[in-house]
Amino acid sequence: MNVWYLRILNLKQMLQKEEEENDEDSRSPIAALEDEEEDEDDADSLIDKTNIPPPSDSFVDCAGEAIVPADIAIASWELYYHAAERVSLEGSEKAWQLSAIYYYLLTKGIKRRGKTGRLLTQPFPVSILTVANSFDISVAELIDKTVRFGEIIHSRKMRRFLEYFRRVQEGLAVSCVIFKKFCKIYRELFGQVKEGSDSCPSSYDLFTILWTSFLVMKSRLPTDDLVNNYQLLFSMLDHLYTDMCSMKDGIVHHLNQDFVQSLISTDTTIVRALCGKFGGCVLDTRHFQDHIYKKMEKTGIPSTWDFVEFSDLIINTPKTTYDQYLLQRGGIDERIFIPQPENFPDIFKDSFQTSKVLKTSHSGQVFRDAEFLNTISSNQCLEKLSNGKGGQERIAQAREQPKVPCVEYNLELGNYPEDNEFFETRRRLRKLIDGWSYESSKLKTECERMSDSPAATILLKCDQLASKFEQTLSEESAEKKSDSPLSKYHGELRKELETVFYVFMEKIIVSEMKKKVREEDLLNVIRREEFLDSVFCFCVELTLFSNNYDRAFPWSAELCECHPFMFHKVIDLMITHEKRLSRQMVRHFSRIEEKVVECFAWKCDSPLWPMVARCPFTHFQEFGEDWSDKLNSYSPIKFTPIKKPEDLRDELGRPIIPQNQTSRTLRIFLKRVYFTAASRLQELTDRIGMGSRGKSQCWSLFDYLLRSDTLIFMDRHIDHILLCCVFVIMKINESPVTFQEILGQYRRQNSDASSVYRNVSVFYDQLDEENGEPINIKETITERLEAPTRIKTEVDVIKYYNLEFRERIKFIIGQIDNAPDDDLMEMP
Repeated sequence: MNVWYLRILNLKQMLQKEEEENDEDSRSPIAALEDEEEDEDDADSLIDKTNIPPPSDSFVDCAGEAIVPADIAIASWELYYHAAERVSLEGSEKAWQLSAIYYYLLTKGIKRRGKTGRLLTQPFPVSILTVANSFDISVAELIDKTVRFGEIIHSRKMRRFLEYFRRVQEGLAVSCVIFKKFCKIYRELFGQVKEGSDSCPSSYDLFTILWTSFLVMKSRLPTDDLVNNYQLLFSMLDHLYTDMCSMKDGIVHHLNQDFVQSLISTDTTIVRALCGKFGGCVLDTRHFQDHIYKKMEKTGIPSTWDFVEFSDLIINTPKTTYDQYLLQRGGIDERIFIPQPENFPDIFKDSFQTSKVLKTSHSGQVFRDAEFLNTISSNQCLEKLSNGKGGQERIAQAREQPKVPCVEYNLELGNYPEDNEFFETRRRLRKLIDGWSYESSKLKTECERMSDSPAATILLKCDQLASKFEQTLSEESAEKKSDSPLSKYHGELRKELETVFYVFMEKIIVSEMKKKVREEDLLNVIRREEFLDSVFCFCVELTLFSNNYDRAFPWSAELCECHPFMFHKVIDLMITHEKRLSRQMVRHFSRIEEKVVECFAWKCDSPLWPMVARCPFTHFQEFGEDWSDKLNSYSPIKFTPIKKPEDLRDELGRPIIPQNQTSRTLRIFLKRVYFTAASRLQELTDRIGMGSRGKSQCWSLFDYLLRSDTLIFMDRHIDHILLCCVFVIMKINESPVTFQEILGQYRRQNSDASSVYRNVSVFYDQLDEENGEPINIKETITERLEAPTRIKTEVDVIKYYNLEFRERIKFIIGQIDNAPDDDLMEMP
């Protein structure tokens, strides 16, 4: 066969040369130009085909054994020779030759223009795993060499090749994790049946059918999302278990009776039992099962489990379907994880290793770098998948994909024990304060150097707030005895808190003195009540968090009588002055800062509102590309730019005296608002499948409201406005997505979603449908602040949309609907 195959290769080469010589002069200029355009991206158009030696005997033997078509073998050999001429190819020649075949097949099938699809335009003639087995190369080495081969060739389709191949790697990484979990679930649900019969297959056959059926259904998911694949596995097993319960013979004998009895005794469903045992989320799995799995196409998987009459159909249907998909996808055959029949009992052992098969070739040779490369590539792929960072195009296809961090589902991507985090934060705090004494501190030294020492102010403030701290804890715990263990613990917390406060005040003063700040300016800051209250509030949060003392924010702000908006201003300052804070500590304050930006800063009693009244958000033009030329200064009546004022005036037309500190505070706050809103809006619009124009319309509307109708945010959560913006844009674009579906996706995005969208603040008199108070869209912030207090109540976000939001945007939404894409703001 190899001699025949070599003759075919030589004949092909001769025919190609003759056709090139005969056709070179006969083609018209137009035809020649079309051919050049058609082939400009092909891998084989990049190489010089002259003086290429014939394929080696080993290459011919391996390609012939895998039945690779002759034209593909020739083109791949030419690619391999070209790469070998360019650089020195280290390692196995067979591995590089195999990677040349894989690279050639992929680049031939990857879509030339437009969005890169999930399938190839030209299917593989043979499975790449079959070719790898004939070359006796492991999957790990194949992946490694193919990526490096693409970098060597570096064709015009390099970006598309890397993007497509990254998806192939991600799919393989996900399947590796899911298969490992599937083995554990299989051991839990089923017993071992070594020999099959006409009515009941063996464990190997049933396992193969189930895994192949899962791969068929996995191929129909829009993305290789790890959590969705996990929920798909649960849904399929629930479906199978339901069918098996109605059977009296056949595969019902595979069921593990101990597992069945545990379900019966605890009156538990199989989904709940699997989620509880293997770390899934029951609610999300049920949602996936009802809204996604039941609507998925079921062709290609067994529709019956009657092995007496349909054994061939049950075995061959998923196999044939997956084989066809594999050739269209060009991926690695993920049935490679299934051990051979003689080794199949190994999956019933806890020591069974899934990824081991990726490291060894067909004959058992081990790729020397497999362990390292497999770990690195898997971690990178799974990190992208769990964080949802696999590219905007891939995410936009997700529709109803719940982007939940993988570690919450215990998929063994990492081990993050809470105890270790607690001990680490506790150790960091002790490291900050151990050995510190006021008498020998730099705080005392620097204060004494000043002409008017602020030491007394600092000590008095610390004593007042620390006493209040200890007293409040005792009152909340209803502990009256001063010598009780709890009271002593509160006393220790107070001492620790006082030391933390002094340490941070020392850091701030020493650092500012090094910057040669004027003493007068520094003293003015240190003596300000709101500054000392904010610093002490930070220290309270740090002390409580490091001691794992459960007090949710804004408990500390209320204790210090410091508004959250003023507190969040010192967070960056404190973190900057102390570099030894742990990552968990910094993350804790980042969450607090996010809460302030999304909710607490917009309360009616917030210091933010007088600042915005004096210096509106419309005066800040420096955020993002071209923002100053788009919706930043748009009229609410017409969707056209209005003339920017030469001088700054407030909402009543009074000239504004420049306030440098106010302006700086608002500028920083506005940046944080934009960052928070953009990240949340991006995720929510990805979940519901909104297009790029819809996203730009959403962002344009939100930006307009933030700048030109800031009052809409008062006493509301930033997500209230985002949800309404998303719904109204979906509505004007005639999308079938309902508000309820948007809220369903929002619940997956935010753990506190229910309390957010069910509690939107409105004026009580707005609820009167007949004599309700009309919305005053021209009301200014100053007028609202100076007006008599009106009774407020809370409604859900849908009712708020109908009561107020729709009225506020009716003058601008039509212009946004008709605006060209260039006039819309792209979401940052």
